[in-house]
Amino acid sequence: MEHTSSLPSDSALQALEDRLPKYDTGPPSVKLKDVLTQDELDEKNKLLDELESRLLPSIQEQLGPLVASLGLRSDSKRNFELTYNILSTLEETCWNTILCIESISGDMNMTSTHDYHFKRCKFYRCCELMLIPSTLSDHLHPLFMRSIELIKASKVSSNYAVTPECQNLERRLLRDAAEFSDFTRQTIKWLQGSDLYIIQEEWREKEDQLDVLLQVFTDLTHPTSVRQPNKTSALRKHVNKLADLTIPLVKLTRIFSKKVSNTATTKLPFTLDTNLNSRTLSTLHELPESIERYFYQVVKAFREAYTTSELVDLRIVIGHPLRHISHILETTLVLLALYLIPLPTTDTSRDSPESIYKAWFSAWQEAWHGAFNNISCALQTFEG
Repeated sequence: MEHTSSLPSDSALQALEDRLPKYDTGPPSVKLKDVLTQDELDEKNKLLDELESRLLPSIQEQLGPLVASLGLRSDSKRNFELTYNILSTLEETCWNTILCIESISGDMNMTSTHDYHFKRCKFYRCCELMLIPSTLSDHLHPLFMRSIELIKASKVSSNYAVTPECQNLERRLLRDAAEFSDFTRQTIKWLQGSDLYIIQEEWREKEDQLDVLLQVFTDLTHPTSVRQPNKTSALRKHVNKLADLTIPLVKLTRIFSKKVSNTATTKLPFTLDTNLNSRTLSTLHELPESIERYFYQVVKAFREAYTTSELVDLRIVIGHPLRHISHILETTLVLLALYLIPLPTTDTSRDSPESIYKAWFSAWQEAWHGAFNNISCALQTFEG
């Protein structure tokens, strides 16, 4: 890899660095709106088009040339003057992207029940959109600073390119650029996605945690600690039984989550009514995080029962979060029953998609009630 004779001055590089602190400031305070005029709605749709078709693709298109200008490809030569120009343009594009998002979402009241006709400008979607600037900044900052670090170090030493420090820095830069590119690609996909797609992404992200929880509860049924006095041993025996009875609940929750998050790939694909308002969509979006939180409360209660000599009322510390989980899943079931729209199928030999889904949810609900009743009965028989 070769260097060009022209290199950015230290003052020019410092000027680049001085652009970054503005990303640490939040959006300006504005008066929130419960309704939008048609002109306001049209303007927000134009900005969404700008975000999806120009700004985010522009970020992605600049990352490849940036990597090449740093000499990080086998067929590329270092051109730090070009690197400087790309970094300058990239930062400007990122900042304009953030300003665009703030113009779309910054004045929106996120709990509206009257925005179902706003389509992709629903308050729910705008609320999720406001999470993007901080993530964008998190990707830009390390790529920006490490690129500048590479330029500065190369100016100081002509042999820096062959040092282990340089090779390590180059690997991190390649990783930073790849992750930034993936982020922009996923964000564009997110913008193009339906309300259901956004909700499914949230449920899908929590599926791995359900696998972790399943392993945690399995481990709780096989404690490895030393033998305790009889009174504690009796408690442990009962807690082991309760942990064992919790496992079917985690498995059924995982089955339900997969059904919600993978509707497009199942044999019975479905979508959601597009006329849902933001409050209903937010409810569906937030439920998987609530489920995870309540399951970990159960884990905490089991672990405390193992480690403390005091007998806690397991009917409260375990029964309470489990009842919340049951309520959440029942709520989701009701919402899906109300707003689920099965997609057409070419298989005419089967029952209608509506009846098949109704049968699936009914069977799942019956299994859940059975598993929940088992642990509820076990909690009632516990003598504290």
